[in-house]
Amino acid sequence: MAYEILGQHHIDRHQPIVLVGGMSSLRGDWERLARRLATRRPGVVTQQLLFLPYHQTDPTPLGFKVTHVILAGTLLSPLRDRKYGLKFDRTIPKKPRTREEKREIARPTLEATFDPQWVANPENAGRLNWWLDRQLSGRPTSTILMQARAMNKFDFTGLHNKLPKDMQFLVIHGELDAIVPPSCGQEILRRIPRAKSIEVGGRPGQVEHLNFGHHWYEYFDIQVWDDVVEYFLEPNPMVRL
Repeated sequence: MAYEILGQHHIDRHQPIVLVGGMSSLRGDWERLARRLATRRPGVVTQQLLFLPYHQTDPTPLGFKVTHVILAGTLLSPLRDRKYGLKFDRTIPKKPRTREEKREIARPTLEATFDPQWVANPENAGRLNWWLDRQLSGRPTSTILMQARAMNKFDFTGLHNKLPKDMQFLVIHGELDAIVPPSCGQEILRRIPRAKSIEVGGRPGQVEHLNFGHHWYEYFDIQVWDDVVEYFLEPNPMVRL
C-alpha cells in the first residue's frame, strides 16, 4: 500500500481528509484534487475499512474515528451488468512495445472513464494525455484483473445499519458514468437513508449538473470540488467566516 501526506502544516488544526483510490488506481491519481485540498487543509475499499469492526470472523477496531465519508462512483454490491466495468482487450498479444503503442492500447479503457463529449473537447487534451502517460507504469493488466475478481466477492449486506448514526455520508455519482452504473449511487441512498446526494445548483458546495463520468473530479473547475468537500465537512457558513 502506498500513501502520501499532503498539507502536514494543518495537522492538529483541521479535520484530516483521506482520499482512497479504487481498483487499478495509483497514489498520484488524486493529484489534481489532493493538492488543491492540501493547500487548504474508493468507495468499496473505504467501506471495507469502515466494516472492519463488524467482521464476522475477525472483528478489528479502528484506531481512529471516521466522521464524514464521501462515496463517489462506487457500489454496495458486486457489479453484475456486463455493460459496465473496466474493459480490456485480452486478445492483444504480449510483446515489447513502444511508448506510443502502449498509450494507444490503454486509450479505450481510459476514455471510458470519462464521456465522449469530455474526450472530444480540445480543452481536456492536456489532462487526457496526463492520464495516458500515467497508464504506462504500475498498472499491469493481470493485477487489475485479479482486483476485479476480488471486487466481485465482497458482500456488505446488513452492515451499513451497524455504522455509527452520527457518521455523515455524501454520494457523488455522475449520470454519464460508464464504469459503475448511476443506479448504484441510488442504491447507496436507499441503503443509507441519512446519506445525502450532491446538490445541483449554482451555489458553493453544489455542481452545475450531473453530466459527468467516472472520473468525477476531472469535471468542472477544481474549486467546485474544493467547495463540495468543505461544505460537506462544515455545512454552517459561519464556520468559514
